Amino acid sequence: MAEKEKKEPEPKTLTQEERKRLLIEGIKKTVLPAFISAGFAVLFFLRFKDASGVSWLAVILLVVLLSYYIQRFVYPLIGVRVKEFEAKDWLYVEFLIVIYLLVFWTLLLNT
Repeated sequence: MAEKEKKEPEPKTLTQEERKRLLIEGIKKTVLPAFISAGFAVLFFLRFKDASGVSWLAVILLVVLLSYYIQRFVYPLIGVRVKEFEAKDWLYVEFLIVIYLLVFWTLLLNT
């Protein structure tokens, strides 16, 4: 018996301009979270110093919520197409925000 062959979807070919646009958008999606996280880290360091009386979960949740709205406003201004974002893209940039925040804040606490 012959099995039905499954047709795989053909990969979408990107033009050189589309590749360049996606590369630049990827860089912007990585750099902006770094700057946002550094700003939050400096703000929290100046406000809480060693953060001994602060709930880390509350800080991270606050940063995630605020950074989401900051990014929704700033990305269109710098040419990133927010309407093309999927849930995985937002999870990616928010994950970067949290990681960068913890790294920058730890560096500030160790100075």
